[in-house]
Amino acid sequence: MIFIVVAALVAVLWVLRKRYMVVTVRGYSMRPSYLPGDKVLVRRIAAARIRRGQAVVFEAPGRTGEGAVAEAAPGRTGEGTAAPVPPGSFVVDVGLLIKRAVATGGDQVDFPVPGAGPVVPAGHLAVRGDNVDESFDSRDFGYVPPERVVGVVLRRLGAP
Repeated sequence: MIFIVVAALVAVLWVLRKRYMVVTVRGYSMRPSYLPGDKVLVRRIAAARIRRGQAVVFEAPGRTGEGAVAEAAPGRTGEGTAAPVPPGSFVVDVGLLIKRAVATGGDQVDFPVPGAGPVVPAGHLAVRGDNVDESFDSRDFGYVPPERVVGVVLRRLGAP
């Protein structure tokens, strides 16, 4: 009997782990919504289900397995050089970023996107940080392709 209960508990925990994750916030680009040290609950969903206004977690551009390498945006981050994580970016755990979805496939954006036109391609997302002056986002790395989307933030769990 106890074996059945333990097996059921393990199965439930495995399912929850596949569907949800908790990440810790580092950086200030989503201030005031989220601050460094906040823990957020993320539900894994496909990019096609994301709506404008949701906080999105996605794999950082340039990720090659062990973290992110991205070009820092001169003037916005204060660095202007390549860095593992540009100052001012809002990073959750290794190789992930969190930003606000501001446009989805077919929407037009009102800011320049490197290497792309003003209309978001189908399945892709345009993202920006809530604190736009300190954010490394679609203005720097372009649209987020659907295969890089991890999920959406459901809620803040608290600070350390």
